[in-house]
Amino acid sequence: MKRRLITIFITLLVLLGLSFGITYFTHTKFFDYSFFIGIAVTVCIWFSTSKGGFGSRRLHMSIQGSTGIRMENEKFKFSPNIALYTSLAYTIIIIAATICHYRSYF
Repeated sequence: MKRRLITIFITLLVLLGLSFGITYFTHTKFFDYSFFIGIAVTVCIWFSTSKGGFGSRRLHMSIQGSTGIRMENEKFKFSPNIALYTSLAYTIIIIAATICHYRSYF
């Protein structure tokens, strides 16, 4: 349980740190880039926790092309972790907050 809380805290710290960092350097509002950062981090975590997907197939084809040895294809396996769920929840909350913040533009 303690490890999960640490993982959630670190994931939120990274997401908020990236959002505030880009906000600081671009002199924009927090909501302008936070949704895109949430999506990017969620996709990166998703790619790093899955096996046998596009990246694995591309690597196997590259090895096969350079060595001539046929590689076995792995079945696609996705094992979500708490960091992915935290990042996904952050993204959903931020999109709702962004819509509420910019509702006068819609």
